[in-house]
Amino acid sequence: MQEWSSPVIVLNTRPYGETDGIVSVLSLEQGLFRGLVKGMISRRQISIWQTGNFVNVDWSAKLSDQLGYFKGELIRSNFAILSSCPLAFSAMLSLCAVSESGLLERQPVEYIAKSSFQYLDFVAENPTNSNKEIVPRLLRWELNFLAALGYALDISICYESDKCQSFFVSPRTGKVVTEVMAGKWKSKLFPFPSFFLNEEENGNQKDWMNGLKLSRYFLEKNVFSSINKDLPRARKNFEERVAANIDNF
Repeated sequence: MQEWSSPVIVLNTRPYGETDGIVSVLSLEQGLFRGLVKGMISRRQISIWQTGNFVNVDWSAKLSDQLGYFKGELIRSNFAILSSCPLAFSAMLSLCAVSESGLLERQPVEYIAKSSFQYLDFVAENPTNSNKEIVPRLLRWELNFLAALGYALDISICYESDKCQSFFVSPRTGKVVTEVMAGKWKSKLFPFPSFFLNEEENGNQKDWMNGLKLSRYFLEKNVFSSINKDLPRARKNFEERVAANIDNF
């Protein structure tokens, strides 16, 4: 018998038969993992297996390569906490969708999992007081997601130059350059908001939109196109929500 237990983030669920469901979770030690939940659609269980929730799961299977079964105990219902906070809720759905679609199953990704727990813990603890931090924190998470998968931007120039100046990113190489280095090619490069370099900064609305476009480009280019998938709809929805409400932040 193969077994493991761990706190997880519920990333996605889909019905399987009339009463059961297949659940995707993210674990510190197991990475992206899928399992069958018996009776998931039942009134007793449906609230446990909501996207974004923290759940303590037990997984078991006769053989290690089988789908196996999940049993779970709710730790915190982030889904319910954030459902009345549109921006935070959309950010949570985006993080879960990018993780579920972009990670390889059963490959340990401790850094990504840890930072995902930290991000969701932050927004769930501060659902109505964190609007100015939700976007830059998620964008830093996305660049860290790319880096953990081997697609880090080359930001070495940022540590060699005056951090007060403007930086830009080459869409071809992912290398960050100064405005002087960009020269006549500046219009073809992505602006690189300073909140990517300093976690104490949140940037402004223009920075957020520049960061969203930059991160989306490299997620599509380096992660999803390589596995013949589109950028998750939830990620697109998050960017659209930020753009539509930009004057309200």
